[in-house]
Amino acid sequence: MSPTSSPGQTFLDEHMAYIAANDVDGMIDNQYTEDAALISPFNVLTNPPPHVVRGRDALKEFFRIYLDWQGEIAVESFYDVVMLDDSICFQAIFTSHTGRWVVGDEWYLRDGKIHRHYSFAHKLD
Repeated sequence: MSPTSSPGQTFLDEHMAYIAANDVDGMIDNQYTEDAALISPFNVLTNPPPHVVRGRDALKEFFRIYLDWQGEIAVESFYDVVMLDDSICFQAIFTSHTGRWVVGDEWYLRDGKIHRHYSFAHKLD
């Protein structure tokens, strides 16, 4: 962490590094509580979204499916970033093999890990 980086920025940078490396196990084990829940709008499971995914094992399964579906993710920008002691919220624009997206994430933290992860998305093309 550089002297100008906040703990929240470091956490976000580490999260994106896990995604770029396709290291689902590392991301979930190191950044999510055991009882974490994700609410996702992405239509990647057999049932229609929104999806409520609970617990590390289910999160790992979901993220493997999601990252396989998206392929390589190229982030164009982060904006509206807010980092508090117990939460991180941001929006981003990224491109993957599924198209160009505007996404938003809200991470509520407990003991320095994501306890609740709310995700929002809108496909641009």
